[in-house]
Amino acid sequence: MTHTRFGKGKLVTALAVAALSLSACGGGASGTTNSGSTGGEVDPAAVIRIASAGTSNNLDPQQQMTIGGWSHLTALFDRLMTVDSNDKIVPGLAKSWEFSSDGKYLELKLRDDVTFNDGTRFDAEAVAATLKRGKTLAGSTSAAALAGVIDITAPDMYTARIELAPGAGVELPGVFTTPVGMMISPAVIAAGTDIRNDPGLAGSGAYVVTKYVPGESLILKRSDRPYWDAEGGRLGGIDITLVPDASTRLNAIQTGALDLTWVSSASEVVQANTLADRGAFAIDKVPFRSTLGVYLRPTGQLADQEIRQAVAQSINPDEINALFSGNCTPHNQMFPKTSSAFDPDYKYPYAFDPEAAKALVQKNGNTKITLTFGAGSNTEKPANVIQSALSTSGFDAELNPVPLNQLEPRYIAGEFDQMVANSFTPKVDPAETVNFYLVNNFKFAADDPEILGMIKQAADPTMSENDRAELYHKISAKTLEKALWVPICNQTNATLSSNKVVGADDVPWVNVGIYDLRHLAMTK
Repeated sequence: MTHTRFGKGKLVTALAVAALSLSACGGGASGTTNSGSTGGEVDPAAVIRIASAGTSNNLDPQQQMTIGGWSHLTALFDRLMTVDSNDKIVPGLAKSWEFSSDGKYLELKLRDDVTFNDGTRFDAEAVAATLKRGKTLAGSTSAAALAGVIDITAPDMYTARIELAPGAGVELPGVFTTPVGMMISPAVIAAGTDIRNDPGLAGSGAYVVTKYVPGESLILKRSDRPYWDAEGGRLGGIDITLVPDASTRLNAIQTGALDLTWVSSASEVVQANTLADRGAFAIDKVPFRSTLGVYLRPTGQLADQEIRQAVAQSINPDEINALFSGNCTPHNQMFPKTSSAFDPDYKYPYAFDPEAAKALVQKNGNTKITLTFGAGSNTEKPANVIQSALSTSGFDAELNPVPLNQLEPRYIAGEFDQMVANSFTPKVDPAETVNFYLVNNFKFAADDPEILGMIKQAADPTMSENDRAELYHKISAKTLEKALWVPICNQTNATLSSNKVVGADDVPWVNVGIYDLRHLAMTK
């Protein structure tokens, strides 16, 4: 059976009615119901109705200002590489890739059976045109990621050679799983077409845009052209509506107004568990890749490593987890378990030890510390618990709430030296992670030659993944030993779906709060 297709007004009305007509359910459940279809023949005419909390400001892959917009692009633009639901890099438009023995270039072997929806052939020239646009387009959000790319050449029609500046490029396979690697028709690029609000047939994805309202909704239909990936393009269409309120999304999936959505706040995850156990819908819970933690800039009193250590030993991850009803899994490494950089043998040096923390504070004198956090965010309660714990250890601890959208920019600008945030989000390749958090934006290791030296060594693209992993184990261990950042736990993202949705339990990017729509389907 084809699902009823809602226009934006009808869907919003349905969601509002659902929110008003259902009372909140109390209680919780610890079990998880596997998400996904109960079986049956895939319906190629089905239109899946999705509610998203992440907004989309435009549909140009190279002008994405928010990560929430990535999800909307996955059905329109294919990437050179993709990731699976375990964060492993897998082939996309590039069948394989390899760095040269001297690290001077990255060579991609491309599929030879792909055309863009405007009929233009996908080949090495298309790769060159897209990446050069990403480097030069005014306002490009891809330019920084491509800064180490010197040139893109084509040894043959289906081989793209990406020439690199010395010491650059090791992270590119991971970068190409993001919008940076989304390919755009060379004909569209040559015409100088503005694709922000109407990409037309510029992508090679299985779907094209029917209607788009920035920040509100996106309606897609399956392309008339055959799609190269047999696992993709199995829907008649996709309707996405922005619904910021989690309770509204939860109620709508319960009433059948939606087919697929996500919730991540503790109360909604607990409520979703209860409803899923009653058979209202399927649920699949995934720990976020992002980690809730405390950022500690080594200045002032925090320049003393023992003071930072005392902060770390004052925090009880189990107490923070309890705030989220058991949905913030304790985690004490820089990298997630899905990463090669995760060290299964690592032992965090600063387990919860209030007596040890108290001794360090007494040794160094009464220490004042101000914890900044996003007001009204899901870090407000953890910040209060951490303040209480620090006070128990002898710190003179105060809270400093700021608007959430100001939190990170002001910390990066140096306005405050401590921050409670859940924004530490490891990238697919660990090189991106250390560059973003340790070297550039947050500068954890800006004044630490030992860590910076290991980061430079790990950036060698000729090294094996195992050798790089060993270096990242050491980089993570040294960063955490110096208590430049105190990891606490990973919150949970819950995928909620009707029993007709196929692939809801295997959607990439769910662990960063977004989603890759390419392989979804629905049964009749």
